[in-house]
Amino acid sequence: MKTATLYVVAGVVTGLHNFYRIMGMVNGAPVPLLNCAALLGSVTLLAAAVLVLFRPRVATKVGLMGSLLSWVLYAPLLIVSFFMPFSAWMDIRSYLSYHEFIPLVGVILGPILIVATTVNSILLVRRHRIPAA
Repeated sequence: MKTATLYVVAGVVTGLHNFYRIMGMVNGAPVPLLNCAALLGSVTLLAAAVLVLFRPRVATKVGLMGSLLSWVLYAPLLIVSFFMPFSAWMDIRSYLSYHEFIPLVGVILGPILIVATTVNSILLVRRHRIPAA
């Protein structure tokens, strides 16, 4: 049950963050392809949360694929934040000053949840592995 909760929370947080970033195209911005791939990963995590109740072995593989698709956006985000901490801090301060809480939660909690779902999925795939006969 905690796996389903983790998948739902990660899927909702990262999905809202990616959808918020994609909605910039309404104002004429180009479509961010990394966010589209990560949004597909968030939807896959939500599907894995539903699937884990009925078929846990298949759901772990689906959850792993969803978290790997989400890494398409969050790995560059982490790398840029690591090498340029002052600009990441300025982004966080601007989100706070303009009361934009969706990107703030996505930037702070998104990578943490994606790491947690990836590690959890890898451990569950190893646990549910079919032994070679």
